[in-house]
Amino acid sequence: DVDGFLFPHTCDSIQNLASIVYDYLDLNKPCYFFYHPKAPYRESSRLYYREQLKALVKRLEPQAGPLDSAALKGTVAQARELATLMEEVYALRASGQLAAGNREFYGIVRQGEFLHPDDYVPLVKEFIASARGSSPADLSVVMSGVLPGPPEILTVLDDLGVRVGEDDFLCCGRRLPVAPIEAEDPFEALADAYFRMPPCSTKDSPIAERLADIEARVRRSDAGGVIFNMLKFCEPELFDVPQLVAELRRKEIPTLVIDCDLNQGLSGQMATRVEAFIEMIS
Repeated sequence: DVDGFLFPHTCDSIQNLASIVYDYLDLNKPCYFFYHPKAPYRESSRLYYREQLKALVKRLEPQAGPLDSAALKGTVAQARELATLMEEVYALRASGQLAAGNREFYGIVRQGEFLHPDDYVPLVKEFIASARGSSPADLSVVMSGVLPGPPEILTVLDDLGVRVGEDDFLCCGRRLPVAPIEAEDPFEALADAYFRMPPCSTKDSPIAERLADIEARVRRSDAGGVIFNMLKFCEPELFDVPQLVAELRRKEIPTLVIDCDLNQGLSGQMATRVEAFIEMIS
């Protein structure tokens, strides 16, 4: 039922998938590509990003029709509202003022992956109103990786009385709480939001910047340690981890590294390692 494919070139896996779909599957569906800039970032990078957005619009218009500038401004404003709400949710959690457990928290956060903003914004507002209160967990950790999974690890932490006070997840904390600025040009607002995102492996951010960002998350949430929950074969993330772990340990911040496949549950061995880590930092 799809009308086409859009491939953002954030990592080799997606680029290779784009080549397979476009060159070999013969699906007779349009394939669109978006090439975001790589570091080092400067004014030319911002110009390139804006021009890539406008080029994507031109490629889409023959199939989707002319872009409605007023509608684009409206969706950017809606994105600003949603990101501001997510920033509030993350701030409440970091300060221990959110009564929701880890499983409930990410159950709400990840619904944004498939719900339309018209439905998702009221859901987040309702969550903030209903979940505001003292955290049931006394101990906090920071988690890093791609996604907050497998879900079983969140349940284990809930059962141990530990909250994820901050996350450095590529698809959550590094993306969601960044609101576009108010600007007359919606493309400028989108570009500004991209370049204000926290350091990330998919942006080729220097290790020093990622380290400083994780340390700031530890301080904000008064975390007792950092859990790197790595997705197997995700090279952009895995390249950074050894240096991040070494530097955090040098700064006497406890760390734990676990890894699993995308659809793999939490094994007994991994659960035991998590429990031992929590016992150590307690």
